[in-house]
Amino acid sequence: MLLDTRSSPAKSISSVADRREGRPRSIREVVEGLSNRADLRYGARRLNAADALRDVLGDVLGPAAAARCRVGSIIGAEARLECRDNATAFRLRFYVPGILEAVAARLEADDVQAIRVTVSAHGWPDEGGEPRT
Repeated sequence: MLLDTRSSPAKSISSVADRREGRPRSIREVVEGLSNRADLRYGARRLNAADALRDVLGDVLGPAAAARCRVGSIIGAEARLECRDNATAFRLRFYVPGILEAVAARLEADDVQAIRVTVSAHGWPDEGGEPRT
């Protein structure tokens, strides 16, 4: 004789009800609960750090050179800045200490503690046309 291992609908409903706090929550309570989660806050902080880096690049390098650089990624406290050519990357490496200070002043935190400058050898994926060789 085989036993029925499927749970009954009444049992699954009661287990969901047992996990609730007993009352509906307002949207404000849900949003406040989400804003207290560290993983969600960190994502927003990373976006703020990328925005601050873009702004500082324009201020430090000037608009022409900043147009040849972009924020590649931010992993932990290290930001990777990608440049279109070696000359811009070489110039950018001299400005890294000043960029770190300016970003820290804008964010009022040490979200970005190191910068790695790389050269994108094949162009950027969002760039129109064929990759450069």
